[in-house]
Amino acid sequence: MKKPTFYLGEFIQRDKVFITAENGVDVENVLAVAFEGETLYIAQHEGVVEYADGKAKLLPIKASNLFARNGKLYAAIGNSLAEIKKGKAKKICEFDSPVVDISVALDGSFWLITEDGLYRRDDEFVRIMDVAEQTICLAALDNKAKYAETVFVGSTVEGLLSMKGKRRHWAELLPDVTGVLSKKINCIALDALGHLWVGADEGLNIYDGRNYWLNGNEFYSVPDGEIKDMFFAADGKKYFATTTGIITLIEGKISYYSYGAWLLHPTVTKITVSDNGTIAAVTPRGISLITAKAMTLAEKAGLIDELDEKYFTRNEGYQVDRKLRKYGDLDSGWLPNSDNDGLFTGLYCASQCFRYKVTGDEQAKKNAKRAVEAMIKLTEVTGREGFTARATRYSNEENFGDGNREEWHACEDNPDCEWLGETSSDEMTGHYFAYGIYFDLVADDEEKKKIAEVVKKITDHIIDNNFHLTDVDGIPTTWANWEPDLLNNDDRWYYERGTNSLEILSFLKTTYHVTGDEKYEKVYDMLIKKHHYAMNCIQYKCEDGHVAHIDDQLDFINIYPLIVYTDNDAQKEIYKMGLTHHWAYERVERSPFFNIVYGALTNNYCDIEEAAKSLSEMNLDFVRWPVYNSYRKDIVWDTEQEGTGVPAQLKYPVEYWSRLLVNYDGNQFICDSGAEEFVEINTKRTNRTSTLPGTAGANALSASMPYVFLLPYWMGRYYGLLGD
Repeated sequence: MKKPTFYLGEFIQRDKVFITAENGVDVENVLAVAFEGETLYIAQHEGVVEYADGKAKLLPIKASNLFARNGKLYAAIGNSLAEIKKGKAKKICEFDSPVVDISVALDGSFWLITEDGLYRRDDEFVRIMDVAEQTICLAALDNKAKYAETVFVGSTVEGLLSMKGKRRHWAELLPDVTGVLSKKINCIALDALGHLWVGADEGLNIYDGRNYWLNGNEFYSVPDGEIKDMFFAADGKKYFATTTGIITLIEGKISYYSYGAWLLHPTVTKITVSDNGTIAAVTPRGISLITAKAMTLAEKAGLIDELDEKYFTRNEGYQVDRKLRKYGDLDSGWLPNSDNDGLFTGLYCASQCFRYKVTGDEQAKKNAKRAVEAMIKLTEVTGREGFTARATRYSNEENFGDGNREEWHACEDNPDCEWLGETSSDEMTGHYFAYGIYFDLVADDEEKKKIAEVVKKITDHIIDNNFHLTDVDGIPTTWANWEPDLLNNDDRWYYERGTNSLEILSFLKTTYHVTGDEKYEKVYDMLIKKHHYAMNCIQYKCEDGHVAHIDDQLDFINIYPLIVYTDNDAQKEIYKMGLTHHWAYERVERSPFFNIVYGALTNNYCDIEEAAKSLSEMNLDFVRWPVYNSYRKDIVWDTEQEGTGVPAQLKYPVEYWSRLLVNYDGNQFICDSGAEEFVEINTKRTNRTSTLPGTAGANALSASMPYVFLLPYWMGRYYGLLGD
């Protein structure tokens, strides 16, 4: 049955740079920001900084405020209003006191406030009336008729005021008698319908100008929190600076960009947006310049493939996470030795195999070949027939020769190389997965022979050692256990029963596929008929409150070759029962990999739209940024885990750009991590995320391997589930 292909088309991909003191900006004393085109102007005490193309230039302009209005850039320079063009300021008018704010009304009339007065520009600026103490913002609706102007100002002391009457005066809109939330007004703006949006320390109001108010704290579709600044684009898009990050209101949907991936500090004091959608957000630690670019998944995959080559490929071709010396800076990093070279290199290898088959790109073929040869070396280097090392390291790398974990061994043929034993079942999962896919999609005849030989050695080792991996000391490794008596009859292996049954059946099917040796088919049949391993797979996933995720990735990796290489349709149906149960349980994660594996192996609906959406949401740098989400109004807490002493986590994961970046064996339900200085600790619902698997390192000093994007994307393309 031909599966439908989903085309996501273009989406908005956001990326960012941080502007800090290293760029010549006094980040602690930023007064205002505004765009002229795509050039950002930053007002600070020393002068205005012009920032473009990653370069900052200090201009001889001392402005206290900047205003982007109707395609023009204005500046408050002392008591004067000036227009800035290409880095030069031209004075328009001078007043008796410093300029505070300007507003271009919906009817085009031009209004301005100084520290002591309100002005309207006719042929020249005309003073209309005095303003209240600490008036900081202005919004003018129109100038329909004489004495009928609709003008609002906001004061941090007097609150929200509206001009009225023939004998003009300010009407106070007080919290006690109106719907306004506070007397401390931070910002105001008018939308295209004439509604007044009021940002205050207590939240956001929307006001119809007469007697109807909406309280943003009570409406799901309106931002809440302390609103420090607002920017309304001409096309109706709205951007809010809050004490917990940036909130956007676009296409009717609220989106959050907070501390970590997007901001150096949660509190955003000023915000402005360019015509192309670039956001500039001021925080106490620096300015975030967040770009918006239309992109397809194919274009994104091209960028990430290049990123992987540049930053995540180590030595012979192993894939490892990157450590960073400088906060969030990939160029400052290095590739350490790891203890999982085989698993993650195998997943990357598979991605490049699918990529090669889809595109014919020779670079993808080279990447896959390099990876598979590196994996073969892990089996050859141990000197024990069929026993595969977890990893290798060399004399120029950290910890070489220190006996770390007491499982590093010297390579017999190379004194400058060591290999790591105590190999686990998940390592072997990566090997078998990659070998089968490379064999089918990339390998020539000689390579097929070589793969068949190494796979045969590994499988023979497992069978000959009573379904274990046994280390050089002859002792079985801790987790590589597929022995029927232990899996079926020892309660200490209850939680591994389904996963490990799935693993060994998958290994045997892969071995039979690449060797053609009936021996492995007979062992496969024996485990099913004598030890009910197929029955163990009917519901192999043990539901765990979404706390333990190590086996989730392994299960989706192992089920793939098992179903692909099983010719017996009745057996496939058994395995698909387990797969469907597992996918349904994990469906809430919106995992691209889980969804696409499920779609590739069944004719069932697999949420392919959600997989594409998740891929589009992933950040481009793969840095493990801190995450801070507990302030959001859209999150739902799941307390099921608290009964077992585990901290509460989210019931539904947030979008990928706000998630803790983990692999598919990590916890996608974490709310906050690495943001302890900003999170108010609640004794009943603690955020001690370090107690949960996969949550360490959310400090922007490491970056994760991009296979989390590349494998599902290229697999989805290969199976025709994704079309772009």
